[in-house]
Amino acid sequence: MSADIPKQGVLFEPPPFSPTYPSRASLTGVALELLLTGRSLTHPEFEAITASWRLGAYVEELRNDHNWPVDTIEIEAPTAHRPDRIIAKYVMPQWVLQEVGAAHG
Repeated sequence: MSADIPKQGVLFEPPPFSPTYPSRASLTGVALELLLTGRSLTHPEFEAITASWRLGAYVEELRNDHNWPVDTIEIEAPTAHRPDRIIAKYVMPQWVLQEVGAAHG
């Protein structure tokens, strides 16, 4: 993309950031709590903490049911049987951490 091409403007302002919080006792709540500390999470890390292998499902619930804009970063995670294996690393955007931190004093 050329630097001479102007960026597309925004037709409508996005809605205000107003996510909801899942139950703290749920694994979705545990995932959110960990992400809001600023750490990234991979499936193996989450499984080691919670014994759950469904991190992707909890992240989708955060996105779709609670309106949290969790980012996905694909990382290489080769194994002996899958040298080309790619896994997801989930992270909360920095602007969210700043806004949530400001809201909680």
